[in-house]
Amino acid sequence: MLTTDAHGRAVPRRDRHAREGDAGQIAGLQVAAWRAAYAGILPAAELQALDTTALTGLWRDRIGAGTAGGAQVLVHDDGRRIAGFSSFGPARDEDLGQRPDVEELYAFYARPDCWGTGVGRSLMRSTLSVWAERGTRAGYLWVLERNTRGRDFYRRGGWRQDPTAAPSGSAPDAVEIRYELTGIGAGTSGDSEGLGTARR
Repeated sequence: MLTTDAHGRAVPRRDRHAREGDAGQIAGLQVAAWRAAYAGILPAAELQALDTTALTGLWRDRIGAGTAGGAQVLVHDDGRRIAGFSSFGPARDEDLGQRPDVEELYAFYARPDCWGTGVGRSLMRSTLSVWAERGTRAGYLWVLERNTRGRDFYRRGGWRQDPTAAPSGSAPDAVEIRYELTGIGAGTSGDSEGLGTARR
């Protein structure tokens, strides 16, 4: 399977389904991405308190559960390490949870040193491909309002802020807004360069 890099050159796609042994790398990647993406947005103490060990257990359990609950985790494996991951599954929001053709993007991260290299673009393509294959026609995610880098990434990929969803979050710095993507399986490619981060 081939994709293209930032210069339009064909390169092997390195996305695959996560394995339990990937859990530690996924957890470390998530901590690094949070600390880079949310610096100056979330409290420094909250970012410093992130527990890689606890997150490793969480991801191992989630991956081990497989697709029994409909959730999946994809990783971008560059041959040396896990450079990014995508986690998605059934919609959890009450207004969308009864629609089988809608899925939620729970988490979407790349290592900070991989931002702008095409990792995010590749993972988004693969995520949308999985969705299209199983009949998903719309997706949504929640992103911090102040996370301008993540919001720019999503907008370039065709995601739009959902005007029907009220912002959530208990503190001004933690306000999240909902983005949606429609027309999946009908030419949507998610062909954006950059890094997107869904906080939830």
